[in-house]
Amino acid sequence: MRSLHTRILIIDNQTMRKLNLILLLSCFAFSFSFAQKWEMKQARIMTPWAEKVDPKKVLDEYPRPQMTRSNWLNLNGLWDFTKVEAMTYNASQKYDKKILVPFAMESAISGIMDTNHADNKGKVFAYRRKFTIPNNMKKEDVLLHFGAVDWKCEVYVNGKKVGQHTGGFDPFSFNITDALTNKKEQEICVFVQDYQEFGGYPHGKQKIGEKIIWYTPATGIWQTVWLESVPKTHIEKLVIVPDVDNATINIKVLAENAQADTKATIKIYDGKKLLMTTTHADINKELPIAIKDMKLWSPESPFLYDLTVELTGKDKVIDKVDSYFGMRKISVEYFNGHPIMHLNNKPYFHYGVLDQGYWPDGVYTAPTEEALKFDLEKIKEFGMNMSRKHIKVEPARWYYHCDKMGILVWQDIPNPGFGENGKIIGEKNMDLRDNFHDEMVRIMKSLENHPSIVLWTVYNESWGQPDEATTRKSVAIAQETDPHRLINAASGWNDYECGDIKDTHWYPEPNVLPNPVNRRASVCGEYGGITYLVNGHRWIGGSKMQYTEVHSQEELKDRFVNFTNQILGLQANGLCAAVYTQITDVEDEENGLITYDRKVVKVNDAQLAEIRQAIERNITHTSKILVPTSRAGEMVSKWKYYMSDKPLSGNAWKNTSFEDNAWKTGAAGFGNGSLQGASNNTKWNTSHIYLRKWEDFKDLNRSDLSKLRMLVFHDEDCEIYINGVLAASLPKFTNRYKVVEISEEAKATIKPNQPNLIAVKCLNKEGNQFIDLGFCIYDVAIDTIH
Repeated sequence: MRSLHTRILIIDNQTMRKLNLILLLSCFAFSFSFAQKWEMKQARIMTPWAEKVDPKKVLDEYPRPQMTRSNWLNLNGLWDFTKVEAMTYNASQKYDKKILVPFAMESAISGIMDTNHADNKGKVFAYRRKFTIPNNMKKEDVLLHFGAVDWKCEVYVNGKKVGQHTGGFDPFSFNITDALTNKKEQEICVFVQDYQEFGGYPHGKQKIGEKIIWYTPATGIWQTVWLESVPKTHIEKLVIVPDVDNATINIKVLAENAQADTKATIKIYDGKKLLMTTTHADINKELPIAIKDMKLWSPESPFLYDLTVELTGKDKVIDKVDSYFGMRKISVEYFNGHPIMHLNNKPYFHYGVLDQGYWPDGVYTAPTEEALKFDLEKIKEFGMNMSRKHIKVEPARWYYHCDKMGILVWQDIPNPGFGENGKIIGEKNMDLRDNFHDEMVRIMKSLENHPSIVLWTVYNESWGQPDEATTRKSVAIAQETDPHRLINAASGWNDYECGDIKDTHWYPEPNVLPNPVNRRASVCGEYGGITYLVNGHRWIGGSKMQYTEVHSQEELKDRFVNFTNQILGLQANGLCAAVYTQITDVEDEENGLITYDRKVVKVNDAQLAEIRQAIERNITHTSKILVPTSRAGEMVSKWKYYMSDKPLSGNAWKNTSFEDNAWKTGAAGFGNGSLQGASNNTKWNTSHIYLRKWEDFKDLNRSDLSKLRMLVFHDEDCEIYINGVLAASLPKFTNRYKVVEISEEAKATIKPNQPNLIAVKCLNKEGNQFIDLGFCIYDVAIDTIH
């Protein structure tokens, strides 16, 4: 019995060891299975669309609206994901995570939300997806498309390398036909690597250690991945250039594997009505097609013609794509004495917002199509007509919505990073500047058919901007790439008198700087930045970014309208566009008109209507100079002046009967110091200055007297009199010319076409000092100026 009991015990121990091993393996399998499960993470704040994201149906709209085909397959959704040592395919590679494509791994919606940005710099990550080729795609070549992958990637299909790509903002594709197998299930593996701002390549506002005006980075796939089938000979690209002056549309059909008899048939529609058909058009050659009774594209009437292009060979249709175009012209012409932007040969004021395209839950990627359209819809609701897409490039569908809605787009080229000894990190033979130009050209080419895009900005401020010679080279490359749009060499800061735009950034109030050559259009590329905090809807990242702050909706509305009214006056000095910072809060920057989670518009409906009215006034009205200031490029006026370190006794100096023969004569402006935008034509270095001048207002109609305003730049306290009557008392100082109301009492003394005395007193206590003024007619309908 003892031996039997012992044997039974031994058997029980062996059984227990086996059971423990089985249990251990089961636990490992369970934990591995759990790691594979996808679940959306929770960012600090989330948009209302996050909960609508369906992993089985992610951003499933057709990703390339300007060239559509019927046979395509969306590959967005759950992919396997892991960190690896190198971009080397391994069939037995284990993947420990699931990621929701096309959301970057730093985003909450991706299901990863990896915040170890510094540790991830330069690391390699791998994606894997299994898929099946639909039956209707099996008889043709198959193209694998990526909307954008940041920054470097290598792509394998069934273990075979099909291509690699560098550049985080342009779409690319590979023909994967030869890599497909006869098996039902196919495999895609994508390796990605990103050094963020250290790489030396365009990265925009992504930053390791994001704070203040720098935001969460986005690594890897961040736009739609998709397949389409095409015949061996197929349409590769359309190049569409409108010619408004000649009422023609120029179309070039680029074809892959074209044969000697390959031709194109082009059909143009107005809605469902066929307008014209052009047959047997040559491939790879520009074809001008006349548009009868041409309808123009504009923000007020964003009319789009529909377009069908068929590729033919031996009188059979080989391939077919659908597209669209808008008849739109953008140019700089003289109007009201200044070079300003014209739309379709008419002066047109661009009023828009800085639009950064960031999302608290999707980072670089909008959660849904509805979310992608939201900011654009709000831009239109505010009465604006333009978006400055700020050092980021959006998916093609974003520009499609701008085309459809009628929103002008100023497209920034994302700024390059630091690099190492002028080279791209990890790419020893890749010159940093050459790479920037290469990526810039690819971005421009990928978006060139969108009528909404009217301007390219090469550099933002001085970020990544080199010396003058290289800046001019960058501008020349941009102009050669797209001679049909305007080029802004640099938005703000370093200006080298090249390109089509003279751009200034000024916070918080708007401004226009002198434009002495008077060749380029003057714009205020950034202003505003009014902070209004909405608790419960804040990112709260730890740093506070602020230009100016208000504490109520009404105060926000009032300040915004005040700035907008100043812009109307600045049009007298040639300002023809203004960009408000910004449409939404972005992480630490809380100066949006809408909260970062897009749940709160910071003004109510009535306040929004008042803002809209002020904005629309700038688009339909302008202001014109009546008496120039001393700004560079304008006529310099002469004044009688008296300077002293003591004030004059009495007030006789301001009266018309005062004898000023003993006073000196000098050219405005009067000053001492280095105030930007101030022309110190006569040195003033005492504490007091008195000015007198007779002005006949010869071009002033009595009917415009109510619209007469002053443009004044003063540092510091200033009093202005007209015919001995106080017109304005201006305390402290300004840092630019501001529109100033004239008192009704002083206005009543003005006699057009007769001498009127303008008398000025200005006091300086410390620092810089300056005084200059002119007059303008404020708020004039544009169509009344000839």
